[in-house]
Amino acid sequence: MKKLTVLVLMFLWTFLSLGANETVRLSVGEWVPYTSEDTSKGRVGQTIVTAAFKLGNIDVVYEYNAWQKSFKDALEAKSEGTFPWSKTKERLNDFYYSKLPIAKSKTVFFSLKKTNFEWSDYNDLKKYKFGDVTGFKASKFLSDKGLSVVNVDTEAKNLKKLLAGEIDVTTSGYLVGHNLIKTLFTKEEAAMFASHKKEVFPETGFYILISKKHPR
Repeated sequence: MKKLTVLVLMFLWTFLSLGANETVRLSVGEWVPYTSEDTSKGRVGQTIVTAAFKLGNIDVVYEYNAWQKSFKDALEAKSEGTFPWSKTKERLNDFYYSKLPIAKSKTVFFSLKKTNFEWSDYNDLKKYKFGDVTGFKASKFLSDKGLSVVNVDTEAKNLKKLLAGEIDVTTSGYLVGHNLIKTLFTKEEAAMFASHKKEVFPETGFYILISKKHPR
């Protein structure tokens, strides 16, 4: 009887293992309301990605790091992929992109109201000191325009530098930037910030990136 019980348990374990969902690890950072380690903050992008993989019986485990590390881990195939990233020529050399974007976001400039920041073309921006995030599309885009850009590893740090007067302008997704301002600062401090309607560059979609080095 004991042998029979062991055989039955072994069979059940084998059956359940064969029927278990595959698991993938995706490296992401904080980019509320699209991605977040905090389950109370919406995580719209993660909800979409998790549901999409679930249709293929694949579970997703998220690894949270600074964006530069999340990107590097995916590039070196230390994770199965990363999101949400926009398309650039440089990234297309190293990554496969999901066929469709997860979501779209408008990237705009943020400044303090007292800066009286205005612009109609990129020549108007040369008098300002910009802060951006290492590896983000906006950072390279502005640098390629001949603008002075100082990079850090998070958008939160740039907003704090704005308030401290260390930079004049920074970029962020419209929803992301406003969420960070609401989260990081007091009501009085938040009221000092302004976002600008004119887009830094045309609205882009955000995709899952999977390294061409990845064996799977």
